[in-house]
Amino acid sequence: MNEIYDKLIIRIFFTIFLCAIIAMYKYLHIILYPSAKLQLFKTFKPTNNNSDTIHLFSRIIGIGLLLSEFHFYMSDGIAIAVLDFSIRAFLAVVTYLASLYILESIALYNFEYADEILKRKNYSYALICFTNAIVASYLIKTIIKVSNNSLVIFIFLWLFAIVIIGLTIKAYPMLSKLPFNKLVVQKNMAIALSYMGFIWGWGIIIASSINGDITNIKLYAIYIILKILLSIIVFPLFRFGIIWIFSLKDDFQANSESADVGYGVFEGTIYFTSCFLISIITEQVHFGTFYPIF
Repeated sequence: MNEIYDKLIIRIFFTIFLCAIIAMYKYLHIILYPSAKLQLFKTFKPTNNNSDTIHLFSRIIGIGLLLSEFHFYMSDGIAIAVLDFSIRAFLAVVTYLASLYILESIALYNFEYADEILKRKNYSYALICFTNAIVASYLIKTIIKVSNNSLVIFIFLWLFAIVIIGLTIKAYPMLSKLPFNKLVVQKNMAIALSYMGFIWGWGIIIASSINGDITNIKLYAIYIILKILLSIIVFPLFRFGIIWIFSLKDDFQANSESADVGYGVFEGTIYFTSCFLISIITEQVHFGTFYPIF
């Protein structure tokens, strides 16, 4: 019975410690986002500014998703477990904030948080930030799992993932018919929904590509690149197939001044579903003994 109480007390202690890690995240957030100081250091009322609520809570969901990958190892004692967790969590939090800064600098370089959220209450901008926060957290969570406490592999995979997702963000305006900057200025939700489906879909593909056992770093890197190249080849085939099977008509006019939310749902859904189907081709084709062994 005493053992049960001891385990309960230890778990409560770790709960308080995790809250301290989240508090550290809050203060580190201010370093990269000084304009968000008022958001984080005053009583926040979710109903005052709904776009600000989306922006803040995306960060909260992101840090929760990120920390869920960590473990406390008690074999060497509580002090070592706390120290080990603190170092790895600090590295992950800093990496996560740096990832957010990079992704938003790429996607939203023409926009500022203070202008779009605090002044204009731009839902489109907030939802794009929400998308970036979740995809960055999910990628780093996967990298933590794959790196298996190796700092070198963690940094290598993080840099690789950031480059690929950054190129994906840059490619989005070329693949979508929706004018990105114009519609964000208009606070149009169609662009946010389309962007969300595209980035989350490719985030899943990138995460599945790096999710594997590392025995030889050279072969592993080739394996990742081949899977991403295969995804790029298969993606337009699935997109065309879904549109053709369901008799969907791409009716957006290039000279339109605005875009309907329905078209954003159309693009985002096609992108997201195509990426899910790609994971079947890249991850779930098992050849077994299909090829004879000599």
